[in-house]
Amino acid sequence: MTNPSLNPHESIELKELLNQEVLGIKQLSSSLQIVKDMDLKSFMEDALADKKFSLNELVTTLETLVTSQ
Repeated sequence: MTNPSLNPHESIELKELLNQEVLGIKQLSSSLQIVKDMDLKSFMEDALADKKFSLNELVTTLETLVTSQ
């Protein structure tokens, strides 16, 4: 069985995806401090939790891919 690996274009796309997730987390985190509306704040907190979960899932998948090679 061959080990899965990423093509160069897949590596670039993956880096862009990781950067977008991290940037979204940073933006939501910093915006939460200035939001006064509780409904909006709750929505943003849920979105932040979802983004963190997605990032953790992506990192876990990548770690699995790297360790299997």
